[in-house]
Amino acid sequence: MNNDDGKQDIQKYTVYLDAVSKTFHTSHFLYKEEETGKRSLIKKKEACAADRITFGIMPGEIMGLLGPNGAGKTTTVKMISGLVKPDSGTVYVNGMNVEKKRKQVLSQIGVVLEGTRTSIWPLTPLENLYYYGNLRNIRGKILKERTQQLIDFIGLTDKKDVEVRKLSRGQKQKLAICIALIADPKIILLDEPTTGLDVQSSRSIKDKVLELTRKYGRSVLVTTHDMHVAQELCDRIGIINKGKLITCRPTSELLELFSKQIFSLRLDRNLAEGDLDSLAPHITLLETVSAEDGSTITVQVPESYFERSEALYLLFETLRRKKYQLRSIQQKQVNLEYVFLQLTGEKPMLNGIHSEEQE
Repeated sequence: MNNDDGKQDIQKYTVYLDAVSKTFHTSHFLYKEEETGKRSLIKKKEACAADRITFGIMPGEIMGLLGPNGAGKTTTVKMISGLVKPDSGTVYVNGMNVEKKRKQVLSQIGVVLEGTRTSIWPLTPLENLYYYGNLRNIRGKILKERTQQLIDFIGLTDKKDVEVRKLSRGQKQKLAICIALIADPKIILLDEPTTGLDVQSSRSIKDKVLELTRKYGRSVLVTTHDMHVAQELCDRIGIINKGKLITCRPTSELLELFSKQIFSLRLDRNLAEGDLDSLAPHITLLETVSAEDGSTITVQVPESYFERSEALYLLFETLRRKKYQLRSIQQKQVNLEYVFLQLTGEKPMLNGIHSEEQE
């Protein structure tokens, strides 16, 4: 990427990460003597949380960042918000270098970090929002109106005067989201936002996020373990594993890409053991379901059009040679859970494949 292209990218996105890397180093010590306090280094560890990650978030876009535990999702959020400094690369927010313009950047970002104690527990939700609003230079009538709107929306009206320490985990999570929104930020970073919430509250959060992006053009980054939330909410999905960004595509494109690889074939009789053992290695038999009127087999074929075509021709020829009749063939619809497991190297679960779509 030359300098001119880089400048265009930075201006195009509200958030842009340019080849950002971060490695954490830990050391473990063992005291040798109690009297002297001398200790020896016995082990050093390195954990790569980000390996030259590059992506951007558009105005009015909800981007989902998915990955296994320890993949680097929360570190990425913290680097965008200025809480963690990258080892290399640059993070830009509305064209500003986060390291150089940290104060200006923070005024435009709202953050909810998983498992952190954002709110002040001896205070009530109302007092917390007044406090954080004042810190963000929101005062007077505007602060009062916005506080009441957020409390009503999130469902904490009957708890607004109760000390936070007495609230449930889900209620504290709701308050954390309100605190992130109190300054009406242009960029919202939500790290596992629906953790600890009931179904109704989770639905409310998703509706609010959609409203903020579609109606007001806010940019949202969501990290989540809930594939249903990501698939329903996110316009684009980035999958990170061991610090590497494996893919970053529109959600519909990602699902369509993998749907093209899964086919279900119904045969006139049950599949005999060993009949498909001669298939090429790039054809994977995912499932065989036997019934009185025959078998239904589900296979995965390569992504490219040429290899997919060759694989299907080979499969059909093998079935014809074994004297099976092909009753029907369906191109399957996969869900985001299947895609995630496939890309992170785990065995995909067949309940992530649906049979409604038919070719």
